[in-house]
Amino acid sequence: MIALQFANVKREPFEIGRPPTNSLLRNPQLDTIKHLMKDLNILITGGLGYLGGRIADSLKKNFPETTITLGTRRKTRDIPNWAESFKIIHFDICDSTSIEKAVIGSDIVIHLAALNEYESINDIEAAWKTNALGTQALLSSADRKGVQRFVYFSTFHVYGDCRGTITENSPAQPHHPYAATHRAAEDMVRFYQYYKNMDTLIFRLSNGFGYPMDTGIDRWALVFNDLCRQTVTSGKMVLKSSGKQHRDFISLHNVSAAVEHFLFKIQGQWKDGLYNLGGDESLSIAEAAKTIARVYKKKHNKTIPIEINDKKENGPCDPVCFNIDKLKATGFQLTGDKEMEIEQTLSLCENFNT
Repeated sequence: MIALQFANVKREPFEIGRPPTNSLLRNPQLDTIKHLMKDLNILITGGLGYLGGRIADSLKKNFPETTITLGTRRKTRDIPNWAESFKIIHFDICDSTSIEKAVIGSDIVIHLAALNEYESINDIEAAWKTNALGTQALLSSADRKGVQRFVYFSTFHVYGDCRGTITENSPAQPHHPYAATHRAAEDMVRFYQYYKNMDTLIFRLSNGFGYPMDTGIDRWALVFNDLCRQTVTSGKMVLKSSGKQHRDFISLHNVSAAVEHFLFKIQGQWKDGLYNLGGDESLSIAEAAKTIARVYKKKHNKTIPIEINDKKENGPCDPVCFNIDKLKATGFQLTGDKEMEIEQTLSLCENFNT
């Protein structure tokens, strides 16, 4: 094994202060804080996607002084109305020129551009080029351009079939191209943290749920989204499994809040930079369906029937214990409103009936 030698000169973390609050309004240093926030440039790759859109929207609402750029593969004519107030750039994670242009002037990169689980299994080579090698190319460019902080969204699937309580110390045993490529990307992120002195953060995300920013976001196969769409378009929900399988679900509100927590509240205190990001709650698919039916009935006074096509047990049905104690130890608290997310998703699904 060849030992790699690098100068161990740590960059000073970029301090931007806290978000404005009533107490800060009386703080004589407020003008300096707002000035620093105004000069902060954030690039979100996959910025018009399911997670990217919600994170961008939350950042703009809570930290309007920042400049947020959304990198996307969408054509200009396909830019949704909600994104018109953002700077939009064409971004191709597999094209070095595109990457170089995107990172210029960025202080922070939030990297979400990746093939999803279905795309990854259907084209394994493309999954490696996009999810793994693409992330490495983005990190390399970010390092050359002086990007100060890099946030990478990985997946809880890197743990494979891990049983019992899953912590950040649980062994990574990916057996799917989606998980394996994200695990490989994680290693590159940690390389740039340890040997290139970049402040990096890896979130191993469980099952995010909540309304997308527009119906053009192709994530309607996700459990909550699929069941909400069925409810509105069919007047019933059909489960394709026994419904007994458990998942850890986290609202997209909480996903966005976690990003803001690390960027604005505990900047410079990311420790090893690896955190499970989940909802601290295990729900069965059937329980998720019942929750959606309850929210719909509250609003429309109509009962939604739930049909189970496959009553056989498909895989383990024990509750999932996706531990986020390490995340909570940083001071982060889950505050998302599950019913609000469901109600907003149901409302968005009305567009499918027009």
